[in-house]
Amino acid sequence: MRYDKSQSHVQLERNASQVPSVLAFNQTSPDANRFGESFRILFRWRGSIYKFIWKHVLVYYFLFYLLSILHGLLDIERKKTFEALAKYCLKNTNSINLMLMLTFFTTTAMQRLFSIQIMIPGTAKVITFFIMSLKPNMPEGPIIVEQFARWTVLAWILTFRVVCKPLRKMFPDMISLQVAGIIREKERCILERVETEGNKTPRALIVIDWMLLLLKETAIHNRFTEKSNHLKVLDIVMAFKKNCGNIIKFATKNIPYALIQAAIIVVYVYGLVTLMARNFEEAGNSGFLEGIVNYFPVIPSLQFFIFLIWLNFGRTAVNPFGTDDDDIDVKLLFDTHVQDSFRLASLYAQDLEHVFGAMPQKQYNDACSLQNATPVGK
Repeated sequence: MRYDKSQSHVQLERNASQVPSVLAFNQTSPDANRFGESFRILFRWRGSIYKFIWKHVLVYYFLFYLLSILHGLLDIERKKTFEALAKYCLKNTNSINLMLMLTFFTTTAMQRLFSIQIMIPGTAKVITFFIMSLKPNMPEGPIIVEQFARWTVLAWILTFRVVCKPLRKMFPDMISLQVAGIIREKERCILERVETEGNKTPRALIVIDWMLLLLKETAIHNRFTEKSNHLKVLDIVMAFKKNCGNIIKFATKNIPYALIQAAIIVVYVYGLVTLMARNFEEAGNSGFLEGIVNYFPVIPSLQFFIFLIWLNFGRTAVNPFGTDDDDIDVKLLFDTHVQDSFRLASLYAQDLEHVFGAMPQKQYNDACSLQNATPVGK
């Protein structure tokens, strides 16, 4: 399988910080038993609340002090109207029940996210089981293995192109997949013709049908080590197909936009209310320090930003395949699956001696092979 990195804009040789095992190590939570380790999280910028809310903080305080300046410029009558509105907002600040709305929204989004994470299909199991089920040293073996592995990766890509915008930008059409060496010209023409004929079957599932036909051909020509291997590989391919179908359903059956809009409106309305919520009477009768505290809305703004962060957490869970820091890196998964397909496909023509040289058990292996090769009557 050819994979043209320059044409597809994908770098297979990423630096060490992008290796999945290194990423998992770097993203592991600090040891809570070590003094001060947990506080390191507070100073992290990537994926942090500071990166998300700093623009909102600037806008919020700009509007707050703009309203304060506006209050100072008003005449007496209009000041009374302004203060009455501010007193009304202060009185009703706690009447907006955000907890119930955000709890329902985030719970729904997180349950959906966890179910999707469990359903994410992998390619390694499908490819490995197929390779290990074939008879060794067949002349046509490497060709069949390459075809099956490439179709598995192609089905995975076509599945995630539906739900992942970054992957869709990487491969905007079938031509880009052909240029990358992931799909052949004849295969591309078949998929494009199927779509023009009005067939509503997702392209990924059509590719999986090709895999099923390849399994059928392999079984007919007796290329499996055992006849039962055909059904075992078939079960794994069907499980892979089911997971791909579930990921596609993820895009077509999203959380209702009305629920997302309701959560956004309620949070930002609360923020607008806290902008006006202030007690001018206490500020006028208190000392200088109390007046400064009254005009610096720490508690109201803190509550608003907590709700805002909570809202963003739910919105991130709604679309986990985007470009946010906390989203699933589908492009990295794609690179991993491509490299795995190359590595696993090469296993068909290899054995332990190719890796380690002569093994201690070689003499026993040779004796066993000789015994198996000896006719029964000799």
